[in-house]
Amino acid sequence: MSVTITGARRQTGTGVAGRLNDEWDRLRADGRPDVVGRWAAIETALAGCRDLADVEAAVTAAAATAARAARGAVPARGRGVTGAAPSSARPGSAAGDAAPARSGPAPATTRGPASPTARGPASPTAQGADAVLIALLRLAHGGDPLAGRTVLQLMLGKAIRIAAGHAGRDSRDSLEHAAIAALWTVIATYPTERRPTKVAANLAMDTLGVVSRELAHRRTETPAEPDVLASVLGTDPGRAADVDLAELLAWAVGSGTISAADASLLIDIYAPAPGLDGGAAAAERAGISWAAARQRASRAVRKIACAVRADTLGEALDAA
Repeated sequence: MSVTITGARRQTGTGVAGRLNDEWDRLRADGRPDVVGRWAAIETALAGCRDLADVEAAVTAAAATAARAARGAVPARGRGVTGAAPSSARPGSAAGDAAPARSGPAPATTRGPASPTARGPASPTAQGADAVLIALLRLAHGGDPLAGRTVLQLMLGKAIRIAAGHAGRDSRDSLEHAAIAALWTVIATYPTERRPTKVAANLAMDTLGVVSRELAHRRTETPAEPDVLASVLGTDPGRAADVDLAELLAWAVGSGTISAADASLLIDIYAPAPGLDGGAAAAERAGISWAAARQRASRAVRKIACAVRADTLGEALDAA
């Protein structure tokens, strides 16, 4: 069983994180060598990677090397000037920024592809987690869904920790949906040219920011669901409450993503029948408070957004 970039053990089961991990186990077992081979031919940081397990190992090994280098950069208390020189790696720097001291001349640096007889990724101290993550992000931005899915998997543990950090603000399932949806957005929009270092930390912090802003926004009177639904439907926010919404909700109920009751509430809030008011009036007709209706609507829309992304990704991976 693989682990996240932090080395944490992974959830399995029916929750969103468990389903993603189970899906990754299937992808990793297959390896997708043809796809990874194309990556390696395009991105030097992935040279020597032959399957998804190699890509995963390249990042986790580099992260572990960076952590050891960072710990070694702090001199022991009381060490004299004759002790070993501390590493030049900065705490939190990317793996590969500084290598352990060597005696004798430094070896030549090789930037080309790894030897075809070698098994596994290039040395983590030579490439670094940043280089591998940036390579995957570039591929994802170029239209490769598996590259983005790989980054998501490597960062999934961080997203779950972010969700846990907001415990009490909503249900665990809802918070994990929010964090994972935020991570997907951050992956899709990450500026690879402008922020090429400390990539994992940047992805985590940006995800935290998105989740924090969303949770803060829920306390206001105007929920963001119309914009989210419009994004899923590929329409303008003003057109979210048309026949496409009914079709989307019918699909969500049929797939088990949301309940029929939640679908009815969403329709009544955002596309009420002629002569009826939506919003708070819909909540009153349902016999619940407007605050409770907003929370149910937010939870249902996040589940739909995650399900649509997962369905689209599955179709893309099957076609790859």
